[in-house]
Amino acid sequence: MRDASPWPTAKDGGFIVGVSAFGLYAETHDFNASNLVLAALPSNLDSRTSGEPKIHILKYPEIHVTYDAVSRATHDIWSEDSATWAGIAAAAGIDYADGNTLKVSFVVHLGQMRAYPGYSFEKLASRDHYERRDLDGMVPTTVEQDDGSLVEDRFAYCPAVLEPDVDVEEVTAIVKETVPVSFSSRFVREELVTLMVFQNTLLRASTEAGRFSCEYLLYSSLAALHKKGLQKRVLFTHVPSKDSEEEIAKGVEVVTALIRTISKLFP
Repeated sequence: MRDASPWPTAKDGGFIVGVSAFGLYAETHDFNASNLVLAALPSNLDSRTSGEPKIHILKYPEIHVTYDAVSRATHDIWSEDSATWAGIAAAAGIDYADGNTLKVSFVVHLGQMRAYPGYSFEKLASRDHYERRDLDGMVPTTVEQDDGSLVEDRFAYCPAVLEPDVDVEEVTAIVKETVPVSFSSRFVREELVTLMVFQNTLLRASTEAGRFSCEYLLYSSLAALHKKGLQKRVLFTHVPSKDSEEEIAKGVEVVTALIRTISKLFP
């Protein structure tokens, strides 16, 4: 007899996706665009075709920019007993078909990036060399391994690099085709002439997640599933560090297109 699936299903047959985002990176920062996009996401995405499920989006509470907060969050996110997810689902009126499974079928982690003006879907995360101090002035505590490498105890038997069990290049290409062309208006030389500047939304698959809290979150999440022997159903998306209504709306378009794409890969 086959073992029961570890992945959840809502009683209405809906696909359950979790989304997380970070708080402020420093006192000098006025906003974190990832959290603004998360707050603006809808709670549900209705089916658009007969083969597409209804999608429930559960929004995880803001993650503080510390290594310890990330560790605690990823443990909770991938726990069958997560009171956080259970409470969010109950508040949204979502009933699980089986209460003993994980509480989400896929997780999209969001973070912001200032170095790139578009959206980055991260292909991998590294285990080691997190040397930038977090908001508590801390770095991960490591111990020397037999080979001389410095590794956190909880990652000692995990690979140095982990990747999601999804073709990030393929997902990026699909989302690029899905997200509409954007436009903006601007005045030229103070004349009463407005040009419509058309530009494709900048999207890329990336291998440089930043070796700070964002990459640490992605690695921690992947490692949690690796240690459980489960599919690594995680993807990290960097959004541009912009807070205008237009930019946040564009972020919602990108993330919802990503979620719809993922829901078809893991029916």
